[in-house]
Amino acid sequence: MKSPIRILLVDENPYFLAAARDFLRLQQNLNVVGVAGEARGMLEQIQQVDPQIILLDMNVGNHKGLDLIPIIKEAAPCAKIVILTILEEEPCRTAALQAGADAIVGKTDMSRRLLSVIAELSTASNRAG
Repeated sequence: MKSPIRILLVDENPYFLAAARDFLRLQQNLNVVGVAGEARGMLEQIQQVDPQIILLDMNVGNHKGLDLIPIIKEAAPCAKIVILTILEEEPCRTAALQAGADAIVGKTDMSRRLLSVIAELSTASNRAG
């Protein structure tokens, strides 16, 4: 039996964090191993829980999510980063991917797309590793 995919949620909105955590916990193959509402907490969580997938908001406290991507890549080089955003325009998508995100999912589209994106990234990671 495969181990559940370890997920870290990072978003400054506590209501969104709770809703996303509850949504993901309903999935048998996913394990929400941590949540963080700001950059420092995120880095502590990364060190403690070794996430495979990090779901990162475009803005985290006083930081832009895109500016945190290089820091995340250094702290957790094998983790896949999915940007979650309400900004779904093409320039936003392009900026996220150029910054090093592995995928971008609109928050309004999350219930329809997020699980397939996580599955794709996990499969790609397993093939590479």
